[in-house]
Amino acid sequence: MSVTIFGILNIGFAALGFLGLLIAMVMPARTNGAAIPMLKEMYENPTYISWMKISIPLGGIVHLALLAAGIGLLLLQNWARIMSICYGIYAILACLVGGVVTLNIVMPIMRNNSGGPQGFFAIAMLIFMMGATVVGLVYPILLLIFMTRPKVVAAFLPDPASVV
Repeated sequence: MSVTIFGILNIGFAALGFLGLLIAMVMPARTNGAAIPMLKEMYENPTYISWMKISIPLGGIVHLALLAAGIGLLLLQNWARIMSICYGIYAILACLVGGVVTLNIVMPIMRNNSGGPQGFFAIAMLIFMMGATVVGLVYPILLLIFMTRPKVVAAFLPDPASVV
């Protein structure tokens, strides 16, 4: 039962990941710098742009793998369990690196633009980023725990009677 649930969750999180990537790619082109100076400053920061140039394509590959792993889990394929474990490890590391990027690049920009109407937007964006980090850590940790449980590992082993 837990394998089925995680298979469905993998597919759902992959879909949400693709949506997030789409938003991350479209946002810079659609943002009016005059209306939201903070976003303009972020998109003009060379370090932030480098981070985005790495994280967006890598995110696309990872979410494609997560989608495949979700389908594989529904079919009880051991490669999908292993791929889910790899995703869990990657997602935890990516979340931590993303947190460092946020603290060192995004937070100073938010602090510089915290006055006036942008202040509300900066606070809302900070709350969203913190929430995304927490959610971003919870699922991969649970995935790692469940995919390494002895009963789950046993469910993916070949049936000894069918090996003959």
